[in-house]
Amino acid sequence: MTRQNFVSFLKKLAKNQTFRVLVSVCILTILLVRLDNPHELWNTMREIPILLWVLVVVAFIAGHIIGVLKWRLFINLGTNKLPVFTAFRCYFAGLFSNFFLPSAVGGDVVRAGLAIHFNGEKEAVIIGSVLDRFLDTSSLGVIILIGALFSRTSLDRVDWSILLILFISIVIVIVATFVFLVLPIPGIFPKKTIGFIERIKSVIKQLVRNPHRAILGFLLAVFIQSSFVILSAILGNACNIDLPLYAWFFAWPLAKLAAMIPISLGGLGVREMALAAFLNRFGVPEESSIGLGLLWETIIITGGAMGGIFYFLSRKSASNSNTLFPEMENIKGKAVN
Repeated sequence: MTRQNFVSFLKKLAKNQTFRVLVSVCILTILLVRLDNPHELWNTMREIPILLWVLVVVAFIAGHIIGVLKWRLFINLGTNKLPVFTAFRCYFAGLFSNFFLPSAVGGDVVRAGLAIHFNGEKEAVIIGSVLDRFLDTSSLGVIILIGALFSRTSLDRVDWSILLILFISIVIVIVATFVFLVLPIPGIFPKKTIGFIERIKSVIKQLVRNPHRAILGFLLAVFIQSSFVILSAILGNACNIDLPLYAWFFAWPLAKLAAMIPISLGGLGVREMALAAFLNRFGVPEESSIGLGLLWETIIITGGAMGGIFYFLSRKSASNSNTLFPEMENIKGKAVN
């Protein structure tokens, strides 16, 4: 995916956002109409000192910088290695693209497409990106479980049912991956398909033989997601939402998982609705939780915009990447071939 194709891709997406924009607008409108005291929502958002907001944005970007290194661990499972600078460009282009894509993980497709353009190993990038997202989701599951165990007196049967479904889904994915590795490929598939599946199996088996990557990636995922939870707790405390940390470890990751449902624009609206529902378990008024959710949206939007600015401004540096990273000459040559 060249820069021209990427820009064209964004323009095309911008023209097909009507449904998702309407969903986000409808959800936010319903939430606002239901509020008993809408003014309290704006009061919540105004409680945040501008300096604190800036520091949270900086910390948010720092978390994603670590995320770049984590993502690179897995997409470099193949022969060709994506250089650090190029990985940053791909990753932050994906972060920016979340503005135009359904759910909070739509940018994964964009960054994977850009990475494939540079290193030419489709299977390694696809498997690496999927594994990266799976570890992020699994780390959220672990964080939620820790929060739920400490918050059990505040939860009801519906909450525990949601948690059960979440963990069953994770187990199913793990078992399906194991079966995929063990069972032979049916001969009914075309040769190209069989060859593609075999290359995917090869990448997965390489990861199994080097489990330290998965362990390190999972620990980094837990660290990054925990950091975001703590940032949200800091913002919440500044908004006079006085909750123990374990309550945030339960409610915030669940709201983030809800934002992954591909029905809204980057999770806007869905995230706020879920956050209000789960923080309500701890007695937080909807006005405060929705205000906090919208405040976090400003963090996400600012971080994504900075990612887009970095991507477009770095194209000059990228054009000189053969000087900065000599291996790029070989990578680009293989991608073209």
